[in-house]
This record gives sequence, C-alpha cells and structure tokens, in this order.
Amino acid sequence: MKKICYFINSDWYFDLHWLERAIAAKKNGYQVHIICRFNGDLFINKFDELGFFCYPINLKERSLSIFGFVFLIIKLLPILKSINPDIIHSITIKPIILGGIFSRLKKKAFVANIVGLGRVFSYDNYLYLLIRFFVIRIYRFIFKNQKSRIIFEHEFDKVSLSKYINFYHDQTQVIDGAGVDTALFPYKSEGKLNRPIVFFAGRMLKNKGLKTLVDIRKKLKLEGLAFDLIVAGIEVPDDPHSIPASLIKKWHEDGDISWLGTRNDIAELIDKSSIVALPTMYPEGVPRILIEACAIGRPCIAYNSGGCKSIIEDGVTGFLVDKGNENAFELKLKELLMNPELRHELGKNGRALVAEKFSSKKVISRTLSVYYSLT
Repeated sequence: MKKICYFINSDWYFDLHWLERAIAAKKNGYQVHIICRFNGDLFINKFDELGFFCYPINLKERSLSIFGFVFLIIKLLPILKSINPDIIHSITIKPIILGGIFSRLKKKAFVANIVGLGRVFSYDNYLYLLIRFFVIRIYRFIFKNQKSRIIFEHEFDKVSLSKYINFYHDQTQVIDGAGVDTALFPYKSEGKLNRPIVFFAGRMLKNKGLKTLVDIRKKLKLEGLAFDLIVAGIEVPDDPHSIPASLIKKWHEDGDISWLGTRNDIAELIDKSSIVALPTMYPEGVPRILIEACAIGRPCIAYNSGGCKSIIEDGVTGFLVDKGNENAFELKLKELLMNPELRHELGKNGRALVAEKFSSKKVISRTLSVYYSLT
C-alpha cells in the first residue's frame, strides 16, 4: 500500500479543507498519515476512526523564532523517517519548506499546495523582505525535485510565484479551492425575512474586514437601511493581527453584530442569510465561505483580494470591489440589500458556477490525478 503523508499547520484546517481528499485517497488505496498541530484529542480521535495515522507536532505557523524552527526540524525528521512516505503533501509555507527539503534530499515525491501566498509575499517591511529572500531560494531548491508538483488555488498566485521560480513543464496545476460537496450545500432560495441578513465567517483577524462591515452597518442604519450582521468564526489570540476578544464582545453587546463563535452548521447559517460578505485584505486562496455561499445560492460581495475573483464574477455571482475601497463596498452592499430580485439572480448564477468548477468531486478527482502521476 502506498503511503501519503499530509503535513499541515493545524487540525481544524485539515478537517475543514482536506478531509474529503484524504478520505478519497484512502479509498483509492493510499495509507494516510497526518502531521500537524493537534489541539486536544477531538480531531485525533476523529481521524483515528477514519483509519488515518496522526502525529502531533508543535508547529507555530506565525512564529519567526529560529530556535523554534530548529526544534521543529529535530522533532519532524524522525517522524518522516518512521513513516517513509511515498508522497509528502505539504500545505502552507512551513510544511512546504520542511517537507520539500526532506523530499528533495530523500528523492521522495512531493506535492506543495499554495493556498494563498500569505504574508511573506504580501508585506514589504524589512523583516518580511528578508524572509521572502530566503524562502524564494529554498523554494527554488525544493522544486528542482523532478518528482515535485505545485498546486495553486488560483492563477494569480501561479503567475506571481513564476516571477521568482522557473517551474519545469507540467510541474504546476491550478485546482480551484477546496471544493464543496454540493449535496451538503444544496441550492435554496432566500427565505422571507423581516430584514436582510448579512453573514460573515472566517478567522477573527483585522485584515479579514469585519470592522468594515460594522462601520458600514452603522452608516446605513442612520440612512434608515437596517440589516442584521451575523458573525461566525475562529478566534486566533496568538496572531498579531487578531481582533481582541473584548472588541468582539463589545460589538455583540452593542448590537453591531450577532456573534455566534465557532460553528459547524455553516450551511444552515448561509441558508438563513441574504448575502455573504468578505471585505478581506488578506492574500487569500479561494475562500471556502464564498464557495459555500454560491453553492447554496447566496450572492457574495468581497474585495478583489487573492482568489476571491475566482469565485466572484463581478455582476454575475456577486460584486467584487477594489481592494480597500470601503465607499464602493458600501454602495454595492446597499444595492444588494435593496434588491431581492438581484440577489436571487446572482445566487442562481453562483450555484451554476460551483457545479461547473468548484464541486468537491472535481477537486478530488484532479488532486488524485496528481498523486497518480507521482506513484
């Protein structure tokens, strides 16, 4: 039996974005191993029951500590040697660097998933410029491995990274986001509501844009246009860009948002909403919440950041606003709030786009084809 080792930052992220692909790999004859940071036993138990092998590791994705990085290497090498995988599939920058170097030195097949270029390629302060300098050179070393493949979530990241690295023929592929199971996210027309509901979901980071929505809601309320702002997501207190828990609590108590915390019923929450909004400034892959929203038939509005434009076709499945233009975002959101017929039309178009490009069946099939090409 061929062994595939997924190497990723955190358990919840693997569960949300990669579980379907791992299950499909197992069904197709691969023994599945998972290396990541596990917070407690919840996901370890879940993955064990699925027949996966789990290896907890203290990976702090936002830490820039050299000592921490060295300790991580010391911890990781015996794990990879004991697994002896046929394919290492790394997701996000640190796993790509560490898994990629091991694969190159040990002549292993390697898959790197670029799920947005992240802060290293987006921030231009001296520290991140220095980190970028070294990351590019490590990537060049890693991707000289003839048995390596790079999967991007959208074309823009592929073009951007191609400026720094000369990929060889057929080494790269664009697979559109994580994909969603269209049976679990079925199309449903918007229900009758006393007033529209705008839904926001994501990590509670400042650059994801929740404050923008809070400010817009206050402005439109003064104009007599009220809507409910429902918020679900994951708090990340160890991130320097996190929204303080005290501020989230204040917004909730003041009635600016309805804070739901972390939820596992996103499909139901989207179904009960009118619009899904994501004024993100973050260098995204293809945000899963936007794919899920389109699958259910809800129009989306987002800044043109990262892979948002892969799922939002401006004026077709929603509105795409120039990054950081809050006034334009307010106007387009207002247009959606005041026009239920437009919301219905854009929602139907979104469902058709997901069925065409973003269904989990298509994403799984294309991912498995990458594995087959390497084993």
